[in-house]
Amino acid sequence: MRQLSGMDVSFLNMETPSTFGHVSSLNLYDPSTAPGGASLEATKEIILERIELLAPFRRRLVEVPLGLDLPYWVEDPHFDIDFHVRHHAVPPPGTPQQLAEAVARIVARPLDRNRPLWELYVIEGVDNGRLIAQLTKVHHAAIDGASGALMLAAILDTDPNFRPSGTPGVWQPEEIPSDEELMRMTAREFMRRPEKFIRLGIRTTRELAAATRSGGLRALADLVAQPIPGPVGELIRHRLRADYGHDVDHPPSLPPTPAPRTPFNHPISPHRRFAYTSVPLDQAKRVRRAFGCTFNDVVMTVCSGTLRRYLQLHGCLPEESLIAMVPVSVRTGGEDDTFQNRVSALLADLATNEPDPVARLRRVQQSMNAAKESFAAIPADTLQDYTQFAPPAIAARAMRMYSRLRIADRMNPPFNLVISNVPGPQVPLYSAGAELQHFYPVSTLIDGQGLNITVQSYNGNLDFGFISCRELVPDLWVLVDLLHETVDELVAVADAALAPLQPPAPKPSAKKPASAKKASAKRAPAKKAPAKKAVSRQTNAR
Repeated sequence: MRQLSGMDVSFLNMETPSTFGHVSSLNLYDPSTAPGGASLEATKEIILERIELLAPFRRRLVEVPLGLDLPYWVEDPHFDIDFHVRHHAVPPPGTPQQLAEAVARIVARPLDRNRPLWELYVIEGVDNGRLIAQLTKVHHAAIDGASGALMLAAILDTDPNFRPSGTPGVWQPEEIPSDEELMRMTAREFMRRPEKFIRLGIRTTRELAAATRSGGLRALADLVAQPIPGPVGELIRHRLRADYGHDVDHPPSLPPTPAPRTPFNHPISPHRRFAYTSVPLDQAKRVRRAFGCTFNDVVMTVCSGTLRRYLQLHGCLPEESLIAMVPVSVRTGGEDDTFQNRVSALLADLATNEPDPVARLRRVQQSMNAAKESFAAIPADTLQDYTQFAPPAIAARAMRMYSRLRIADRMNPPFNLVISNVPGPQVPLYSAGAELQHFYPVSTLIDGQGLNITVQSYNGNLDFGFISCRELVPDLWVLVDLLHETVDELVAVADAALAPLQPPAPKPSAKKPASAKKASAKRAPAKKAPAKKAVSRQTNAR
């Protein structure tokens, strides 16, 4: 049994009748060379065979009575694979729009908290039956983007010849603790909590003092640390004596907030729309090479240009730039539990009010760099530790009140949307021999942010997943067309920037066929030597 972290629980507390805490992925497989690959039965066999590697698939949630403390994960003694892996189909001809509509309806249903928080749908009939789709729903309380990629690696194979053996893996179920046991554990945790909170406050002040080079904050941390007796206090005081540099404050720059209002920055309904598309990774590489930026800068600029075109199309482009919230993984590799949320976020200016694509890219690049500096002011793990002190019952009620009072209609949002870029494997993966063609992410929405764009790179492609509130962004597929227009524009300016750097194309050879050479030699043998010298001079000049 393991207690959830505060960050894990925040994804449970966010849920309301219109907001869901699960994240999903839509995987498309080609089973043409492996009959039965990626099918319902093969998928269940693979999961059962590797269940010891898939902790989130085994764990169910056990909540503390009255929401007094953070809940626990327990190895489910009543695990039922048939409940979690389900069959679905789309009608002929199985177009992307039909598949996306099925996905939108499935993700608009909450997960059952009395069972492990995941579902997997095997969807047949895609592209006239040529492809099989799998839609995986997993609660964000159980995984983040990085751990989701680890789960994908555990389920799929790099070997196209692998087939499941049908032998289930071994794992140990646990008994569900009683309410009395949970209350005893809560009482013990509360006894340790005041000391934890004081130490966390001192650590935060110390880290903020180091980031801003503030002597005042350093002195405050020294003062707070004084009353702590014993070796803990002595250790903290010793660390606080370190030299933090100058006493002048240098607060990090922050993006202009609140963000401007757009048609998708309103309270959301429980209904969803989904759309997806792919862009060759080579196109992003050309833009990155031309302008000396990162892949993430390219992705953010593509999203920025797409949003600008969409808002212009609807005549509602704000004069102020849109602000994006960008999730950031803070994994160190030393986590006790691999399947735990280790994610934070930063805010970035999207430069949607900049008409020139190159200038927009430069502004996005500068904004991302500045956001990373601000993000480093206090380490993310310190911020995450504060979530341990919010009672789940109070946090959940606050989210429901936020939704019921429609706060998103009464004030500008702190950011306009979430844009996430998740790196993935660049080699083909297989499910019982069926090759994974694309891996489209399906993220979540919250009140006030009715649009989300998430990007997953896989095997030479950038796979884009768009999800929106059905009422706020009814024409979601328009964003797909506008995204490709934006990519084409960026690639064109990148190619123009790279053109002067390309080596000149070799000139076509002026040599004549052997028969023509012989005829020419008979007619004018005296001109043969000078011609060779002329060619030689031209070659040297090049």
